[in-house]
Amino acid sequence: MIDLRKAKWLALRLSRMYPAEVPYRIQGVVRCALQRAGMLDARNPPVAVLPAQGRSGAWVFSAPQLDNVALLQAADLLLSGELEVFGKKIPVGSAKGIPWNCDPVTNTEIPHDFGLSLDFRHLGLGVDIKFLWELNRHLWWVTLAQAYAVTCDGRYLARLTDLIHSWLRACPYPLGANWSSPVEHGIRLINWSLVWHLVGDYDSPMFDGAAGRDLRESWLRSVFQHMHFARSNYSLFSSADNHLVGEAAGIYVGALTWPFWEEARSWKDEARQILEREAAKQFCSDGGNREQAVCYQKFSLEFMLAAGLCGRASGEEFSPGFWGRLEAGIVFLAALMDPAGNLPAIGDSDNAKVFSLGHGSASCPYRSLIATGARLFGRRDLAAKGHRHQVQADWLLPGQDDAGLDCDADSAAGLPQSFPESGYLILGTRLQLEDEIRVVLDAGPLGYNRVAGHGHADALSVLLSVAGIPFLIDPGTYCYNAEPALRKYFRGTSAHNTVEIDGADQSIYGGSFLWLRDVQTTIDCCDLSGALQTVQASHDGYLRLADPVRHHREVRFDTQSEVLWVFDRFTDCKKSHRAHCHWHFSPDCEVSLQEGSVVAARNGVTVRVTPQYRTEDISLVCGRSKPPLGWASRSFYQIEAATTAVVVGRAAAGLELCTIITIAR
Repeated sequence: MIDLRKAKWLALRLSRMYPAEVPYRIQGVVRCALQRAGMLDARNPPVAVLPAQGRSGAWVFSAPQLDNVALLQAADLLLSGELEVFGKKIPVGSAKGIPWNCDPVTNTEIPHDFGLSLDFRHLGLGVDIKFLWELNRHLWWVTLAQAYAVTCDGRYLARLTDLIHSWLRACPYPLGANWSSPVEHGIRLINWSLVWHLVGDYDSPMFDGAAGRDLRESWLRSVFQHMHFARSNYSLFSSADNHLVGEAAGIYVGALTWPFWEEARSWKDEARQILEREAAKQFCSDGGNREQAVCYQKFSLEFMLAAGLCGRASGEEFSPGFWGRLEAGIVFLAALMDPAGNLPAIGDSDNAKVFSLGHGSASCPYRSLIATGARLFGRRDLAAKGHRHQVQADWLLPGQDDAGLDCDADSAAGLPQSFPESGYLILGTRLQLEDEIRVVLDAGPLGYNRVAGHGHADALSVLLSVAGIPFLIDPGTYCYNAEPALRKYFRGTSAHNTVEIDGADQSIYGGSFLWLRDVQTTIDCCDLSGALQTVQASHDGYLRLADPVRHHREVRFDTQSEVLWVFDRFTDCKKSHRAHCHWHFSPDCEVSLQEGSVVAARNGVTVRVTPQYRTEDISLVCGRSKPPLGWASRSFYQIEAATTAVVVGRAAAGLELCTIITIAR
């Protein structure tokens, strides 16, 4: 029987492919069929030829001089069986009982069929494959390896030995959910590389004796199969986003860590070329990532960092252009981060991490990346934003001197405010200092590579925080596959602080990771230098309407009076349209309607949003289910009610909707 839902999705997906992509996809179907039949695959990989002596270039280094209390606490919790994935506890106390191929939320066993044939986007039964994949990325294995590296305690090595045995038995190539998406192989290869180096490389005590040598041989067989699988199924054309970066990074790190096969050299060189090319394509010169998703920007940077450091440790240096994109991307995140360490939840976020070497209070992945960038590039402004999160840098760059990076909060004050190529502008006063007022205008396009898989329909959204306290927020992501209605809501225009015309999204929704129409933005004016900061921008998302509408937004911030003006104007239309302006407040705010204004209070700060135009209605919505509105998600698969103010007016040519936002503290 034909699955109509899947057939519809495939038709929509086909409509967003590049013309040259169609034959590539057809070739992919043929390639998949051949692999399923046992041809062009790696069921019988060549024998690994180990060197007589010496070790491959390690890119992670034991740090016994550190205060490793948090690390050892985390490792001991793993020994006792505690692992949390997206708020769900998964039993890992016994390696034999770990559900490697089971959805831990619904306890649904994923079919152990040929992996590439699994439709992991539409598994049904409320299953989101993300939970299973997160468990199988093996970031948590690195914690055990770190604990062994600093203590030489055999308990950690024994547990790793059991885990590797268990996983290899349960997840044979090329069957099941763990052989269905090549980016997962890239992530696993990077974490396996970290484990490999931390436990002592190929002459680790783990491999002593006949049983140890058998384990090493089995593990290396899977390493080869991982590289072969990822290389045979690169995500290209409209799928060439962070997945392609991750696949290439995994293969590159894998080929350098385990250079035991003739094929590894050519795979390594090819992966390096891809990384060089994609760093330039996927990152703007100002550091913003073209996927328009802050979480996936960090994700891609972590892939690049792993590849760059692994290459450098092996005597291979990436180009200055590659390192320049990495540096600019980290600077972008540092500039966007408020003094409390908050980053706006722009675009999709699934808490994605490639690897994690910090624990406890030093485990913030964004600050850890920024602190690593500070040491890598010798930047005091980054050191100020990554303060007290240097643990990861100590494992990756232990020999570098931080003496020249002594800094205080003022050191970050010079971080840029304007990112015109990627489409983000930061207005405010005393930016990067503890008492700052920060306004972020999202004037970026919908997303990347036509499908805009991780982009949200958020053009011209305005975000506001005061002294590191979020007020006007991007509500986040919540989920991917399990709850379609909420997935659509969090990606849609009504979930962002911008204007929704006639109840329609700025683009046409095609699926969980698919938009059917590009949305382009234009920054018409930007002056952030004076006391009155001004940005003017527009987008074309509503030009598709029968009566086309172009939305223009001007944002002005007076640094002296600390007043924000938002002017919404409309052109190209001949008729009047209904305009819903949404203002989403942090769940921690107390929000009320007072004499035509929306008032939000928190921590002694009051933000008043006052429409200066004739409104049809002003209402507060909190936690509504049908249709969804008034929700926020601070982390993947976490959701809570939050107040959204909905101001209804009219959009017409020549009509200006002015909103004044005042701040009292």
